Amino acid sequence: MKNFIKKTLTCLLPILVVALMMEILLRMIPNDYTNKRQFLDKHASEIQTLILGSSHTFYGLNPEYFSTKTYNAAYISQSVNLDYEIFMKYSDQFKKLKTVIVPVSYFSLFEQLEDESERWREKDYVIYCGIHKSKSIKDYSEVLSNRLDVNTERLISYYLKKEPNTSGSEFGWGTNYNSSKQKDLVESSLIAAKRSTVANPDSPEIRKIFKENQQDLSLIIKWCEQHSVRVLILTPPAYRAYRENLDPKQLKKTISDTKTICSKFKNCLYLDLLDDDRFTAADFYDGDHLSEVGAKKLSLIVNDRINHWETDSK
Repeated sequence: MKNFIKKTLTCLLPILVVALMMEILLRMIPNDYTNKRQFLDKHASEIQTLILGSSHTFYGLNPEYFSTKTYNAAYISQSVNLDYEIFMKYSDQFKKLKTVIVPVSYFSLFEQLEDESERWREKDYVIYCGIHKSKSIKDYSEVLSNRLDVNTERLISYYLKKEPNTSGSEFGWGTNYNSSKQKDLVESSLIAAKRSTVANPDSPEIRKIFKENQQDLSLIIKWCEQHSVRVLILTPPAYRAYRENLDPKQLKKTISDTKTICSKFKNCLYLDLLDDDRFTAADFYDGDHLSEVGAKKLSLIVNDRINHWETDSK
């Protein structure tokens, strides 16, 4: 028996060593999650306007065009429950915070990252953001959370091909949805609308998610109310073909319930720009994401509304 154990360990040891080295090398690759955590760790006390949310605000709101010191803490597929976790993690450090921007898109209240097709991103919040919400052991390891071929390609891409692995600016805005690489707006609209539409919104699972997202959104607003911070809830603009292929029932519930939540708080403003006619085809990267051109336009509009909001309240 002892010989069997010894031989087994002898065989496993090289595998374990390779896995450990791969884990270390993967974690050393720079990424947007680490950059955002490091910025918030160091500068949370200086932020005046904080942007939360998914890719719609990650690509759609550029802090460069805001009047106050602004940081974009949004990211791809970042759901409302993760917005809440990130916000509360740094809540004690928000000494100068004046405004929080929270996007509520067509899909926002109906999904959470752990239930999406991009659930693999959950491990990034655990490993790099320090949000230990996941109960899966795989989410605490790069090696365990991805296939071997995926991790091998990541290592080759960064260490051999020297390809960058980050896409965020110094202040957190997503820089790689460039207008020069605009996708087919109709085709991408159809794909995005289908992906964002819930198959069975009345199922117990979706109802549970919807309720939890409502609660987390309300808790963010409530904390802000208690600390004299304003919350601007934003439904970002989308291309016409995307809007035309949305499920009316899901869209109506999103907008009506968001308005209801916001109406309960004096510090909350809801800005619905989904079909705002100031945005044209030239402003979009794809059906539901703005390019850098559209991001500048949206950022200036939102900044102007915040400034007028502050003026109106004095």
